[in-house]
Amino acid sequence: METLLAVSVAVIAAVMVMRAVFEILALVQARRAAREAEKLLASVSREVSLISSEVKSFVRSIQEQAERVEDSIATFHDMAAWMKAFQSEVKPGIEETLLQLAAVLGGVRRGVEAVTNSMHGKKTSAEKTQHTRNRDE
Repeated sequence: METLLAVSVAVIAAVMVMRAVFEILALVQARRAAREAEKLLASVSREVSLISSEVKSFVRSIQEQAERVEDSIATFHDMAAWMKAFQSEVKPGIEETLLQLAAVLGGVRRGVEAVTNSMHGKKTSAEKTQHTRNRDE
């Protein structure tokens, strides 16, 4: 019985030693895995930081471009409104001036025609029209 007890104690001690060895090996392996994970996380953290700064720069650039486009659209709109107002102010004056110029040019043409015809002894178209009217009356 003493041998049985001694063998039992020896087996239990051997099992406990083996268990301790396996636990130590598992802890060492876990420690290695933790170090590798730490290295990986540090590397990923650097990459994420770089990507994040690039994304922030990109977003900032897009915001600046959008502001420029908005400013350009506002400027274009203001210019279009100004052009419309300018047109509505200038158009009547130009039309009146052109009508007056046409009347003056017509008078100058008739005057030149009258002078030319009188030099050649011909009747002007106005005199012919007046003569025709007088005859019809």
